[in-house]
Amino acid sequence: MKKTIIISVSLLLLVTGILYGPGMIRNKPIDPPQQTMSAYQKMDQLSQDIYQLTKEEKYSEAKQLIDGLGIMFAKTTPPKGLSIEALDTITETIVKAKRAFTMVKPDPSKLLWYSLQLRLTIDSLTHEEQPLWKNYYNAYKEHLNKMMLLAASHKQHEFAYAFAQNMQLYQTLKPALSVQASSQDMEKLLSIYSFFLKETRKVEYNWGDISNVLQELTALIDKIFLGKDESTLAMGVPPESPTILIALIGSILLPALSYVAWKKYKAEKKVRRYKKRSHD
Repeated sequence: MKKTIIISVSLLLLVTGILYGPGMIRNKPIDPPQQTMSAYQKMDQLSQDIYQLTKEEKYSEAKQLIDGLGIMFAKTTPPKGLSIEALDTITETIVKAKRAFTMVKPDPSKLLWYSLQLRLTIDSLTHEEQPLWKNYYNAYKEHLNKMMLLAASHKQHEFAYAFAQNMQLYQTLKPALSVQASSQDMEKLLSIYSFFLKETRKVEYNWGDISNVLQELTALIDKIFLGKDESTLAMGVPPESPTILIALIGSILLPALSYVAWKKYKAEKKVRRYKKRSHD
């Protein structure tokens, strides 16, 4: 009889836990307590806080969180399946962000760029199905379509500027892409952008090669962003708006491109002068 009572009480407690336990858990705040969060969930929250603090120009607070994130990442076991190349890229991203925030007179736009790059990278470690970097697919495609049109019309200076914009977008997303894209695809991307860097430094472009490589790049970007899933946009509207990134790219690139354009103009002028002398 006593044994029967004990068994009945045990079953009652078990059923009560099944019925009421999940409900109680769901009634808790959305953000789980720090002690129940995984290391990568904590890093994901840190990266979001770093980005937000940087937007608010609270750079010293953001720097402290970057230091903490770096220590945590170094102590945490890498996710299963993460390539050595991706691990190195993530580590380099954290180190570069730390260096940027320790500069005596940092550029606010660059700090925001580094914090956004860090945010996208850490997010890709915790959101395998719908990472934030997939929100930049449309912006990427717009860049490539514009480059194709400029290549078809042989507009050299405009193409150089459009490529520089796209290069900056690629560099922003590269660490996040490396987490989920294959090593082979990342190597192909590196090879393609190396080709464009060399080509845009020439006095005269090989438009046939440029058009062919642009087609390869478009197909590769579709593969990386789309995969087998036709839906690329992550759920909800993230704070990391593509519009913000494009504006950042413009503010970072304009001074550098003005200098590059001037150097290129001088080189072309020198070539024309040399050809004129040869004819004379």
